Amino acid sequence: MKVSKLQAILSIIIVTVFTLVTAIIALTPVIAGYPIAPFKEHLKDWSSMYSGIIGILVGYHFPKKD
Repeated sequence: MKVSKLQAILSIIIVTVFTLVTAIIALTPVIAGYPIAPFKEHLKDWSSMYSGIIGILVGYHFPKKD
């Protein structure tokens, strides 16, 4: 299976954006001193929505070797 450069770059961008947004949602209440409960709900919603997309990308680009 050959992966084009564009697919690889898009995958890296998507995974990076997911990681950055997750870090921002997780660290905002800690750094700013906000209550944690609403951010915990946002983090659960965000990670449940996009973890499937990340799993598909990683599974596609790093398949099991035979």
